[in-house]
Amino acid sequence: MVPVSQLQFARKYPFSSIAKTAVRQLVPSLDAIDQPILDAAIQLVEVCASTSPKTRRAYVERHFSQRDLSYPEFLSRDVSLFPVTKIILSFLHNPTLNERFAGLMGDLTFEYLVNEKDRVSIWLDVARDLNVKADILVENNVQKLVISLPQYLAFPLQDGQLHLVNQSVRHGNIVLEENLACRWLAEGVHHSILQSLPVDTRGFPAFLRESAMQAQSRINVIRVSETQSLSSGIILSAFPPCMVKLYGEITSGVNLPHMARFDLATFLINVPMPHEDIVNVFSKASNYDERITRYHLDNLSGRSSGKKYSMPACIKVREHGLCISRTCNVTHPLQFYRRESEKPSETSNDSPTVDEKK
Repeated sequence: MVPVSQLQFARKYPFSSIAKTAVRQLVPSLDAIDQPILDAAIQLVEVCASTSPKTRRAYVERHFSQRDLSYPEFLSRDVSLFPVTKIILSFLHNPTLNERFAGLMGDLTFEYLVNEKDRVSIWLDVARDLNVKADILVENNVQKLVISLPQYLAFPLQDGQLHLVNQSVRHGNIVLEENLACRWLAEGVHHSILQSLPVDTRGFPAFLRESAMQAQSRINVIRVSETQSLSSGIILSAFPPCMVKLYGEITSGVNLPHMARFDLATFLINVPMPHEDIVNVFSKASNYDERITRYHLDNLSGRSSGKKYSMPACIKVREHGLCISRTCNVTHPLQFYRRESEKPSETSNDSPTVDEKK
């Protein structure tokens, strides 16, 4: 019997050594995975399949709102959910889903870390689980996390606030105040989980592969729905992760910074999406001004300038701080779109995307 306090910790930090120990007790073998856990894992994969950041944010908020629940059955299911979801994702062979899942777990980690009462103790626990040696510095009654420079740079930092130029460097160490410490640890969790996918599914029970096929069927429905929402025929599910994020943010009313708008606009222009449809995309921003939007789009598309701007390559997107994936295996966002849009329809019964060779 796993103590409730350990289950609550494991639910918040499912990648931790405490969570792994709990899972070994709760699910001693793969055959012990029950249907409620499988159903919950499929639903989590669906969350990752949605191109809307709002969907994933809603998941984080719902998960956090249940942080004080102490029902052993509920906690046990949620603790077991993490490894089972990784198994299903591994059958699907979809780098974008892996990236979104890892990012979602990173977002959850940040949400819990910034709200911990005993924050410093948890910082050190999470750091240990990431194989990071960290120390605590107290200055003016403020607790800070201290990490060596090589460890700080050991994984890609997607959060612009974590760029090295913005940090306090002392004697070869990075000193992070509370919010930045939580952000950095969340980035570490994101990277660690992404690196752990896919898991080797050889010899796994057939019912896990069948659950992955169910998940794929639901993903196909989501993709068809999202594709149909673009009357221009543009395939939203073929967008690279960076453009999915920008597209989702601007259509959710987020005011994107200049370079993000430039990259998204030139991507849509070169896909190509019809001009009026691009105007409609940018009209969702809360600071939308039709005259200014049309002026810039006319210029970028060559309508007014006579010169059509190219979409920046991946190296430039990274320089702009907008790259969010290390698994695209392309050098240009349009290369990703063309590759994905030219794939056989994933809704076809003749083109299964789940590995059925085992």
